[in-house]
Amino acid sequence: MYIEKRYIKKIAKVFESLSVPIRLIDAAGICLVPEDAESMSLPQTVLAAGINHHIGDRFYRALDMYPPMFLVLPDTADGAENLLCVADAMLMSMFKSSLSIASHSDVYRRALKQELSGSDLISQAGEHQIPLELDRCVMLFQVESTEKASAYSTLGELIPLVDTDVLVEMNRHIVALIKDIEGIDGRDELVQFAQAVQETLMEEAVKTAIVGIGEVKHTLAQLGESYAEAKRAMEVGRIFHPEVSINVFHKLMLERFLMNVSREEGMHYHALLFNRKTAKLFTDEMVQTIEMFFRKDLNLSDTARQLFIHRNTLVYRLDKVQRQTGLDLRSFKDAVTFKILYELKKCGQEKPKQIY
Repeated sequence: MYIEKRYIKKIAKVFESLSVPIRLIDAAGICLVPEDAESMSLPQTVLAAGINHHIGDRFYRALDMYPPMFLVLPDTADGAENLLCVADAMLMSMFKSSLSIASHSDVYRRALKQELSGSDLISQAGEHQIPLELDRCVMLFQVESTEKASAYSTLGELIPLVDTDVLVEMNRHIVALIKDIEGIDGRDELVQFAQAVQETLMEEAVKTAIVGIGEVKHTLAQLGESYAEAKRAMEVGRIFHPEVSINVFHKLMLERFLMNVSREEGMHYHALLFNRKTAKLFTDEMVQTIEMFFRKDLNLSDTARQLFIHRNTLVYRLDKVQRQTGLDLRSFKDAVTFKILYELKKCGQEKPKQIY
């Protein structure tokens, strides 16, 4: 990005008043401020914007724009990290007010929230060199940390990014990763990536890290749909699978359908199978047995082995369900009927809080 000479001088004057050797570097490593300073090599890793990165004997901070510019300061400088934060805020304020430059993340954030469309989206994308067509999906991370750090700063320091990935802060606890899927072999690999990030987070004083994964989209205009899908996956997963921390939109088709059933109708059909007459049948042990049977794809031997019971004990329990309800859970049709009626109880639960 070209910056007029008068703005360069204005920035240089502010930097001089700080009495520390802070530099403003462009993406090629050329020093813009101070102008007489030598060029320098930048780290090979992708640096998330608006976060201090301690690499070698320097702190780096990428400004939220494209092409990126970087603030660089030796780690020996007094209050180095705070100075970088102040310098970043000052520069971005100047760029937005004087040069009418929106931040790179602002454009993506507005696209995700579907606040930009048509010619406005094309114009903003062109100004920030954002590709209109590229296979990408949105991965949402909801992070609760034991420290005061925001989810964005925590992820920005830990998550492995490629040049075409974009990390966008939605609020203090929610971060959207717009992931370029080139080189990603299907949804399973996306889940593996999410698991790797999650494991890294849990090693860094993070209490919880919930992930929602939307569908792959080809255009920038469609990214808002992927974002909405990732949000929906997290909301639905929280109700139907609270023990699961990575929720994939396309794998939740039944659950999404059931979420559209009214509370009254859902409880009505649930009560057809689960009522006072069957209360003694569906003990915690019996429900656990049935859930494991479904998890093992109706395989008797695998289920018995997992529950550490004899196969005949399992058969006896399933026969008992058939005698009292008329449903043979070894039959796919009856298993589906049971599964739907059982899950309908969750439609009566309180709807999850909105994820922004």
